Parts: sequence; structure tokens; C-alpha cells
Amino acid sequence: MDTNRDRCPKNPSMLRAYCSHCQGTERGTLDNPRYSLKEGWFNGFPAVEVLKNGASIHMWDSHFRFGQRKAEILVACVSTIRKFGWATDGERLAFKSDVVEDKRRRLCVRISIEMHPEFEHSSGEIIDRPWLRLQTLPPDTEHIGIGMMKCRAIAALEDDLKRWLRAQELRSKHTQSAGCRCIHLKPALSSAHG
Repeated sequence: MDTNRDRCPKNPSMLRAYCSHCQGTERGTLDNPRYSLKEGWFNGFPAVEVLKNGASIHMWDSHFRFGQRKAEILVACVSTIRKFGWATDGERLAFKSDVVEDKRRRLCVRISIEMHPEFEHSSGEIIDRPWLRLQTLPPDTEHIGIGMMKCRAIAALEDDLKRWLRAQELRSKHTQSAGCRCIHLKPALSSAHG
């Protein structure tokens, strides 16, 4: 027989044992963040910024934002990004280099692991953590370095990024059919690591 002590104070119809609020796993918490995209412009080009619980993704990167080409790279590599984001450090170190090709977007990306200094231990030793490096192959020259947190965010936002890319393609077709002579030099830049 359950008592009021067994029920969630916020959601009284739920037993504490089954309530994400009481278990600390509800959306928007440290263990289960809510990721979102914020559309905008960067240096005159359309861009998106990835947010975690409505704020920056982490304290070392105040703006994790990028334009269309980098979004295309991330979407093309999302299955590896998802695996990397939820792997242990040991599993991340064992990731094998790979090449992903998206013929529709004329995109070829080499995926590899690079070690990145994460923090300095109290002993003075630098602790390196594996990061995922996405390097486009010629003629492209873009690269993106992302750690566990950004991988998890990109995996969670895959559908939103695909929708945003479709909207960019429609905007581009509309601009072309309207007879505009727009010159786009380069997509927006994201932070290099994350």
C-alpha cells in the first residue's frame, strides 16, 4: 500500500520510483539535458547555434555555431557522432578512422580521433581526452573537432539539423529562381573544438 511519502510532491499521480523528476532524470537536468537549435546569421550567412538547456553548450565554448556546409558535414557523419558521444573513453580511443561520402552534397569526410588536452591535474599532468575530428577531403578544406558533449547534442538534434538544411536549400532555390545574383563566399565558421 503506498502512502503520500511514496508519491512525487510535484506530480502526485506518480510514484517516486517511476517519476523522472524524483529520479533526477527529467529533461533539462544535468544527466538529461535539453538540446535546441537557435537560428541566426553569422557574418552575413545563415547559421545555427546549438544550445544546452537554453544556454551555451559548455563553459569553454560560448557559441557552438556553424553554417550550412558544416551542418552538412555533421549530418553526414551523425551515426559515428552518435556512437562516439555515448562511448566510454576506452571505446573512443579504439575508434577506427573512416571515410564517409555524401554524393548528393559532393562531400567526403575523413573521421578520426585526435587527443585534446582536457584539463590539468593537480599534479601538473595534462589529461588528454579523445575527440572526434571530421576533416573534409579536397576540394573542401573544412574540419570540425568535437568532444563527447557536442557529439551528444548533434545526435539529439539530427532531425532539427536536417530540417534546417532543407530550409536552406529551399531558400537557395527560391533566391536563384527569383533572379538574385547573390555571392556566397564561405559558410559560417564554428568553434574549432568542442
